[in-house]
Amino acid sequence: MLPCYQVNPGSETMRIVRPLALTLIAVFPDASAADMDAATDRAKSKDFNAIGEVLCAQDVGQSLGTCSAAVARVGGCAAVVVTFTNGFARTLQFSDGEFLRGNATMSGAGTDTEWRLSHGLYHVRVDDQRFEIPAALVIGD
Repeated sequence: MLPCYQVNPGSETMRIVRPLALTLIAVFPDASAADMDAATDRAKSKDFNAIGEVLCAQDVGQSLGTCSAAVARVGGCAAVVVTFTNGFARTLQFSDGEFLRGNATMSGAGTDTEWRLSHGLYHVRVDDQRFEIPAALVIGD
């Protein structure tokens, strides 16, 4: 059996470990953040993995209609660009199956959100806009 050690927060070991850990976090950023940036860059370049249709509503009280959607995936991250019939587009970001945010637009900052995943369908609200997106489009096969 291996010995178990307890490190006292004021010990010499802790004074060395804490700065080392912070340095490693700064030098090696979270891989999922890098994947999200790469997926968003691919979406901006129109380098998509899949294209489909989703249900959407641009304004409060509006019935859901059909919008085009295109997804760029990198690792466990996806950037889904949803384009309304009037040409307005919003990018929705997902990581490891969870909705993160929408991009900032004239319609809002993209951080006033609600979402849930139910029966293979993401129900997402960003600002006043609503989206129903199949999980298969976001995650892939």
